[in-house]
Formats: sequence, C-alpha cells, structure tokens
Amino acid sequence: MDGPPERRGEPAWLWLMGSRSAVSPSMNRTNLAVAACFIFLGGFLAATSSGLPDGLGGLPGPGFFPQVIGVVVLLLGGSLLFQAVRPSATDSSEEETHFLIENRGAIAGAIGLTFLYLALWGTGLFALRTGVFLSLFLKFLGQSWKASIAVAVVLTVTVTAAFQMGLRVSLE
Repeated sequence: MDGPPERRGEPAWLWLMGSRSAVSPSMNRTNLAVAACFIFLGGFLAATSSGLPDGLGGLPGPGFFPQVIGVVVLLLGGSLLFQAVRPSATDSSEEETHFLIENRGAIAGAIGLTFLYLALWGTGLFALRTGVFLSLFLKFLGQSWKASIAVAVVLTVTVTAAFQMGLRVSLE
C-alpha cells in the first residue's frame, strides 16, 4: 500500500522513526538523519550569530564568520538532504543502509576530550592546552604519537601566529 502513513493505517510518527513501509526504498535514512542535524546546527549558528554586533569601518564584526559558517553548514545539510531523498540509479530496493560504529572507545574519548578542552577554555596557556588537545585527539583517531605531535605543533603555532600577529588578537 502506498501513500501517506495515515492512509495506510500507520501513525505518522512511524514515518519519522524510519518504518520500513513508510520510507521510500531509495531513501537513505542515515543521510537523512545527518542532514537534519546539519540543517539544525547551521540554522542555529546562523540565527544566533545574526544577533551579534556589526563591524566598524568596513571590517566584519564578531558575528560575520559564525554566520557565514552557519549558512554554509545549512547549505551542505540541504544538499545532503536532497541526496538522501532523491532516488539514485545505483540504489537497490533490497539494500538498506546500516550505520555501524566500529570504534566507540575512540569516539567517546574524542568527545570527552573536546568537552574537557571547552571546559578549560579561558584558563590561559592556549598554546599548551591546544597542542595537548590536538595531539590526544589525533591519537584517538589512530595516528601515531610522532605524527600527532608534529601536526599538533604545526597547527598550534600557525593558529597562534595568525591570531596574535596577523589579527592582533590575544588568545590568552
């Protein structure tokens, strides 16, 4: 039976939860969920940053870059949503997309490390804190210690130099 969930005798919330009969066979539910999250995040970022003050003298204000990033994330989420609901020539009605998390420990460690980094924001020692964070984050993602430390040092020095010398903004 085709048609909306109400006409098939199913509650509408089953369609949102991904009921097999309510979702088009060519619809990728994983991409649909990720697209919805990106659309929400991009919209939230664009909306909240629009309330920040405008720049002075032709220079962008503090909300300019967050707003641009929010719009870009919103557009990328919309693109992914379009791809999720659009039937593809390579899709088979028999196949289903399965989202498997293979390395939960690394993901949980990276998320916990990010929350710890944000909790320590504003405590000083930006370069040291950021270097340690990046090294551990890359290690959680499977990089060797040597590569993690090398990339962390280069990125930390680059960001610190760009903000302090280029933009004349203190990160401490």
